[in-house]
Amino acid sequence: MLKTHPRKRFVRFGVLGGCAAVLALVSATAGLGGVTRTDAKAPIKIGIILPYTGAFGLYGKPMEATFRARFAKVNNKIAGRPVQLYFVDEATDPKTAVLDANQLVTQQHVNAIVCCVTGGATLAVGPILSQQSIPQIGPIPNPAGLENYATAAMAAPTAGHDAQLLGTYAAKNLKDKTVAVLASDFSYGHEVADAFTKGFENAGGNVTTTVYAPLGTTDFGSYLTKIGKVDAVFGGFAGADAIAFVKQYRQFGNKATLLAHGTLVTELVLKAEGPAATGISAAFYYSSGLNFADNKDFIRTMKAVDQNFVPSHFTAGAWATGSAIIATAQKLKGNVTNGKTFAKTLRGLKIKAPWGTLKFNKKTGYGVTPTYFYTVVDNNGTMTHKILAKISG
Repeated sequence: MLKTHPRKRFVRFGVLGGCAAVLALVSATAGLGGVTRTDAKAPIKIGIILPYTGAFGLYGKPMEATFRARFAKVNNKIAGRPVQLYFVDEATDPKTAVLDANQLVTQQHVNAIVCCVTGGATLAVGPILSQQSIPQIGPIPNPAGLENYATAAMAAPTAGHDAQLLGTYAAKNLKDKTVAVLASDFSYGHEVADAFTKGFENAGGNVTTTVYAPLGTTDFGSYLTKIGKVDAVFGGFAGADAIAFVKQYRQFGNKATLLAHGTLVTELVLKAEGPAATGISAAFYYSSGLNFADNKDFIRTMKAVDQNFVPSHFTAGAWATGSAIIATAQKLKGNVTNGKTFAKTLRGLKIKAPWGTLKFNKKTGYGVTPTYFYTVVDNNGTMTHKILAKISG
């Protein structure tokens, strides 16, 4: 069923119908931590805040399709209760995400919220959901800060985790001595830039310059001219910014090796980046090239939904997040009304994921995952990842 919202796209996906739905809704009473219901067969409601517009707008639809497919594998039911998914556009904007979260809690009475893709949005929504004991589950790497909220978790490591490991690897294994750091001027960009710098300099390297470009930059010329002579450049960009940065990097005659946090060359942007991405190396927790049964199952399932589907960490994260929500609700036998219990149960999980194993740091709520080092290669005109090493986990 499709609903419209005066401000943005709003989708509701449910499996109740007719009189049963009416009776279930009549028996509901709003309460903290979701909805308290007298009907054990009433729906479990999950709000999912994704970017459909703005700089990260290309990620929303593929992630939505993945969430739908993951819950469809359990027939949209958990512990005998139907599941309703509510998709809302965060518009790559923290203020919009806050409005989304409030709407999902006060109007839809959701039991948990998946949020968010944009780092600033994730942290902006955190205290709001914490105050109301609504579980918040992040689907991809985001900045540190959610550890301040007992009802929050992230089905991925912090954004800085893999970036710091890459910094250490670049100095110790790649033998780079000097690096220039370029990143987006918002929470995600600053975290990965700081983390890479920490890892690189602690391992004996020297970051010669750090440059930040505003989110939504289309012309990186003035920033690229500040690189100077270095062994390598670290790029911390995502979405449309990543595409523009990669395309322009070689155009400006830069010869230095380009290193990246995985979002710079995630599969969803590789086609748009084209041959310009060849030779870029990254450290990340996911690649579609990982030879795991669960990764193959994830990709096979999504290809059956859409033969043009492109797997990436965004969709792999959506798949793993759906798996974590399902596993948590199953452990709780469908009793998901207590947000703190939901979050504590989720943080205690250890489940299979497309990248291997997903478990959570029980204190911080962030995912504990492996880290892989790979490079982008041109496979007969198709840009793909060639995994070179597992550097952590």
